[in-house]
Amino acid sequence: MDLAYRSGEIKDIQAHEVYENDEFEYELGLEPKLKHIPAMSNRGPVTMYYAVWHTKTGGYGFEVMSKDDVLEFAQKKSKSFRNGPWQTDFDAMAKKTVLKRALKYAPIATDFVKAVATDETVKSNISANMEDEPDETMTIDAEPIPQDVDPETGEIIPDQEAVK
Repeated sequence: MDLAYRSGEIKDIQAHEVYENDEFEYELGLEPKLKHIPAMSNRGPVTMYYAVWHTKTGGYGFEVMSKDDVLEFAQKKSKSFRNGPWQTDFDAMAKKTVLKRALKYAPIATDFVKAVATDETVKSNISANMEDEPDETMTIDAEPIPQDVDPETGEIIPDQEAVK
């Protein structure tokens, strides 16, 4: 979130849980809408998560995921799903996931895109600049997937040696 704010383009970022008894509506399409009115009591279990961002010039975007969608994502994509923050603080990890998905469409600098790409990698060492640490994410063949980020577009570019 800090990197998004530092871009100078973002005015506000929020991520929230939606509970079963909350009033929650959203629409996609040419005029997207999102409305969330939390229940005053007896909210029930969490059913959805959403994240919203607003730019200083009036632009906005949001992403909504059901709890089941977040769970499926975590099981498929997270190496720490079985014994990590997904088990100890599921709601925080779910909001982080939906927030990262929402911010993919925000007008932010490539530094942010690179930081998000780095956040989704596996590292053995801790340093002041984690982007400089090698990605040790394993493929099915147990080989690291080296990656770099195009500074102009923010796209992840596979290491050419790994592609051969």
